[in-house]
Formats: sequence, structure tokens, C-alpha cells
Amino acid sequence: MNIWTKLISAIQLFSQRICRIVSPGLLTSLIIIASAVFLSYAPPALAEPTESPKTCLVGVYIGSLHDFNLAEKSFDVDFWVWSVCPSEDMQPLKSMSIVNTKEVTASYDAALKKKNLYGLFSSQEYVYWSTHKVSATIDYNWNIYNYPFDRHVLEISLEESVEDATQFVYTVDESRSSISNNMYLEGWRITDFKIKQTKIPYETTFGDPELPKDAGSEYSRMTIAISISRDKIISFFKLTAGVYAAFAIALLSFFYDSGQTSLMSARSSILVGSLFAALVNMRVIDAVLGRTEGLSLVDKIHITTIAYIFAAAVVGVCSRLLYEVGREKLALRFDRHICFSVFAISFAVINVILIMDAVKVG
Repeated sequence: MNIWTKLISAIQLFSQRICRIVSPGLLTSLIIIASAVFLSYAPPALAEPTESPKTCLVGVYIGSLHDFNLAEKSFDVDFWVWSVCPSEDMQPLKSMSIVNTKEVTASYDAALKKKNLYGLFSSQEYVYWSTHKVSATIDYNWNIYNYPFDRHVLEISLEESVEDATQFVYTVDESRSSISNNMYLEGWRITDFKIKQTKIPYETTFGDPELPKDAGSEYSRMTIAISISRDKIISFFKLTAGVYAAFAIALLSFFYDSGQTSLMSARSSILVGSLFAALVNMRVIDAVLGRTEGLSLVDKIHITTIAYIFAAAVVGVCSRLLYEVGREKLALRFDRHICFSVFAISFAVINVILIMDAVKVG
């Protein structure tokens, strides 16, 4: 007796014993329940595979970054972009748009048939390579709240403008994309370079008659991110030298006699001149760095200086009142020993705190 005969005999014996214990009706019910449970856990039918979108290998080489215009909120860039496609009719560089640009100058070279030495696109024998040289002025909202300790990520976004992401997507040529090693950015240094592909959704079909009017669309976008930070802070001292000088001159007012009754005494003249210098210097910074809705580090320094100049004027009034009641010695001690030291030390401490916070945040 072979193993199959033994197995069949064991099954028959087990069935006979089950039938003796369980009634036929109950056995039928158990079989139906087990079948229903099995069917409920059965894997769903596989959906028909959808056709993958076409793709081309796309990369960039950043040759130059220049004209960082903080006031106009822009920067200029010169770069090469290339594509490697499996067929000649695919020319993504012609339908590529540069996002958030003010001016663009570009020269396009026709696609060239090249041997596929890298084994791209299923190792087909030939591919089609084309290049595109671009010079562009790109909008960029410079965050100068922590100037000159600010750090930025300059983004250059290249987007397919004809076929949506269901028809075409970029494949990033990350290994051969780079930035020029000979690039010199005065006052800046490049800390990182990244390139990635994303799909950008739009809540419109752009009038495509083949799509429902309430449908959205997605387009492939390649984003180049260049991280930069300042490596010099000389410009900061150039912009703040005026306001610090105004504060230093305001401190000298504590050494002038408050007993003068003239409206335009030497003490009053010094404070008025210091206030005017601080306000003028603040306007110069707005012209250089551009206006901001919030308070930048240099704004905080200027506002602090103006507040101290006003406080020095209040101290001058208090000293004058002490003179009028015959407390000349107390007025001199109040000015030269108390207020001068308190103003100088507290102003220095506040500036150190503001600057250290800006360095931390960046």
C-alpha cells in the first residue's frame, strides 16, 4: 500500500467519524460558512496595468550665479540644461518653462543621435541628446530678517508645459548634474547643491477639452536647490556704523551742562543731531536691503538706538529739573556716573543678544 492509498483511507475514516458526531445539516452549514469566509479573504482581481508616462533623462550644470538684488528681490543665473531621450520626436527642452522668471534668454540646439554607451532606456543602441543654454533673472524673496547672518536656498524650477504628468515626466540626471567649481560669489559661499523631480498639481485643466472641467492636472517639475550663506559681515558694519556713531554721540550729551536755559542748548543739539543721523541711516538700509514687513536685525538695532536717544532726552529734562531746585551736584552725578554707565552697558548687552539670536536663527 503506497502513501496515497494510506492518505485516502485516513481521510475516509476521519469523514466517517465526523458524520457520526455531527448531523448532516450542521455539517452542511459549517461547509457554507467556511466557504464564505474563504471567499471574503480572497485577493481582489488585479487591475489592468496602466501605461507608464514617457520620460527623458534631464540634467543641469550651473555656470554662474550673480547680481543678487535684495531690494528688487531677484538673482541672475546662467546654466546649461540637457536631455537624453529614447526617440527623436521627444524634445522636452522645447516645451520646458522656467518658473518665476523676470527675463529669460535661451539658445536651443537640435537633438543629436548618439550611441547609448550608458545603457539607458533598456539598453537601446541609440539615444537623442540635446542641450539648452539659459540666462535668466529669477524672482526670489530674500529673507534678510537676520542679515548678515542669513542663509538662503536659491531655487531654479524647470517645468514641462505641454504634456501633463500622465504623459511625460522628467528623470533627473543627478550623477552628472553639478555646479561650477570656479564660481565666485563675493561675500557668499555655496554650502549645498540638490536636484529633484516632483509633480506639481494645478486646480485647472487649462481648458483641455478632453478633460472634465472640474478635474485637476499635474505637471513634472525639476527643481535645482542651491544653498548659500554669507562668509563676510563687513557689509553689516558698513550699514550699522552710522547708527552706532549716533548712539556714541548721544552718550556725550551726559557730559554737557544741563543748567543752560536755551531751547537749543548744546545737549539738545547733540541729541537732535544723533536722532537725525539714526533716521537717515535707517532709510539708507531700506534702499540697500529693500523694505520688509517685519523687523530685521538692523531694524531692531536702529529702533533700539532711537529709543535710547529719546531716553537720553528724558534724562536731560530730569537733570534740568534737578538744577532748578538747586541739586546741581546730584544732577551731574545722575548724568555722568549713573545714566552714562547704564546706557552704555545695557545698549551693548541688548545688541549682543540681538546679534546672537540672528546668528542662531540664520
